[in-house]
Amino acid sequence: MATERFRWWLGFAVLAIMGAARAATPTERDPFWSARAGLETLDGTPLARPDTWSWSAEGLWYPNSPAWNVVLGLAWEGLGFWGLFWVAFATTTALIGLAMYIAKCAGARALPTFFAFVPLLFAASAGLSARATVMIQILIFLSVLFAWWWGSRAASRSIAQSLVVVGATGFALSFAGNWIHLSFMMLAAAVAVMWAVAWWATPGLDALRRLGLIGVGTIGLFAGCVFSPYGIGLTLERSRAVSEICVGLISEWMSLPTMLGHEGGWIWLPITVVTLIAAGATVAWFVRLLRAVGRFDARIRLIAPLLVLALPAIVYGTGMLRFLTLGTLVILPAVAAATTAFVDRVRRAQRQGLGFWSSKRMLRYTSGRFWTDVLVVVAVAFSVLAIIIPSGARPPEYHVIAQLPRGCLLWSDARIAGPTIVSRPDVKVWIDGRVDFYGREHVLEFLRIRDGITPVPADATCAIVKAEPRNADLVSSFDESGDWVRAATANDFVLWVRPDLDGLTPGSER
Repeated sequence: MATERFRWWLGFAVLAIMGAARAATPTERDPFWSARAGLETLDGTPLARPDTWSWSAEGLWYPNSPAWNVVLGLAWEGLGFWGLFWVAFATTTALIGLAMYIAKCAGARALPTFFAFVPLLFAASAGLSARATVMIQILIFLSVLFAWWWGSRAASRSIAQSLVVVGATGFALSFAGNWIHLSFMMLAAAVAVMWAVAWWATPGLDALRRLGLIGVGTIGLFAGCVFSPYGIGLTLERSRAVSEICVGLISEWMSLPTMLGHEGGWIWLPITVVTLIAAGATVAWFVRLLRAVGRFDARIRLIAPLLVLALPAIVYGTGMLRFLTLGTLVILPAVAAATTAFVDRVRRAQRQGLGFWSSKRMLRYTSGRFWTDVLVVVAVAFSVLAIIIPSGARPPEYHVIAQLPRGCLLWSDARIAGPTIVSRPDVKVWIDGRVDFYGREHVLEFLRIRDGITPVPADATCAIVKAEPRNADLVSSFDESGDWVRAATANDFVLWVRPDLDGLTPGSER
């Protein structure tokens, strides 16, 4: 028991170190401008607010993660880039820890859990950042844990008490989720279905009590949506608008075939294959388990709700990649339990001296002691890496952002604009990650400028471009133009300014 407990903590430590490395290399730029939005909220700015960041568009902007923006704003106000690093690290490790705990409750052991988690976490790494969506994933796991925990008590409590607890929990989850990120309005319906499956798998409940729990849980979740930041109607309208703008343009809204046609998009093919294989093997194991133990086994009450959400998300994710990441993270505990069952079958074959698994070499390389020793070495090696990698979690473009002339009008892509918005509030941007504010045509205009079809707007007084192959023509056009002067270069990012701005004192960068 002590050895198994040690292995759980060892596996968690290694995964947490990987989480630290991921948090220190932010590829997601939305948290930067989200932090600026949070700072404005702390200063008393209304929820629906006139835009103050852009020089190319105007109008009201509706933040889609108002409560989480405040968390990021406080982190930035306290520690700057380091604050955002700690938020990303804390939420990522909390998500991993919850997934491991659910896996343990579902019968998984430490080492199979670790080796099941590693490839899937790499596959879903694009979704691990300081974004509000990670907190939404945590709420999904908490909702599953609640149904599993209350399911062991529901039969022994009065029906009134059960209805109050489930209804209040549904409201609290939905209220918190919708303020953390508006996407929870859609997921609230998914949680209602997950809970319905959990109550179906709860022993000792008659049909009336099951229907009551399903009904009151759904009502509580719906009530939380009513008290969302913008109400149900406007939230659904915003969701529809975002979808229409992003589909086919933003990578996480693309289908797998579309993404494969883009630079670097090939990486999604192995990610999708690994996830589909893991999901298929887990479903096959779950069906056998359900037939063997029946629906009232406590493991079923944990795993079935996870699969109810994860499987449709993974399948639909081949047509819209953002859902593939969601499904990959949700299915983690179930894959760990299935992997443990596979290891148990290998152990039985070894005890019986059957086949390939019983050779001396395989007995050694499949032993728990061997892999515990390996993980100890990995933990020590990774701990050094975790100390080296975080450098304040500053994005690589921050060196040139710091040298932007005060008050200039920046043209760049949305990724560069994110850290500019939070670290250089004196600089206004042409576009950033708020595609719902700018609209689809504005995004298309950016692509035309990047590809040299349309010139850079004449009102721009500074520009930053990453010197990479797809931007080669754009970089050349800036260098060859008499309207621009190259002012700084760092980490493959290049800053140009208008000649009349050349030599002005750069602004400050935090």
